[in-house]
Amino acid sequence: MPRPKRAQGVTSEIHIRLTSDEKTILHTQAQKAGLTVSEYLRRCSLNKRIHSRVSDKAVARLSSLCGLQKHLLMQITGIPQEDTLRIELNSVLAGITATLRTVVRNDEDSE
Repeated sequence: MPRPKRAQGVTSEIHIRLTSDEKTILHTQAQKAGLTVSEYLRRCSLNKRIHSRVSDKAVARLSSLCGLQKHLLMQITGIPQEDTLRIELNSVLAGITATLRTVVRNDEDSE
C-alpha cells in the first residue's frame, strides 16, 4: 500500500508522550487506515473521516460471497438431498452476513 502524500502546508510539529502499548495501537490503526501516523493523528484530532481500505476490500468480497450463496440456493431445486444442502447453504449465508455486519460496524466505529 503506497504512503499517502504529505499534507500540504505542514510547517509545525507537536511532540507527545505515549506508552508503548498506545504507540503500538496508534501505528496499527494508522496502518489499517492506510495513513501515516501523522495523517492519522491529524484526522482523528480534527474529526475528519478515516476510512479503512481493508474494510472496503472485505465488504466487497463478502458481498460477492453473499450473492454467490443466494445464487446457489436458487439453483439446487429438485436435486437429491436438497433439504440438507439448503440448510448448509443457509448456514454459510448467515455466517457471511454476520461477518459482513461486523466488518461494516467496525468500519463505522473507526470513522
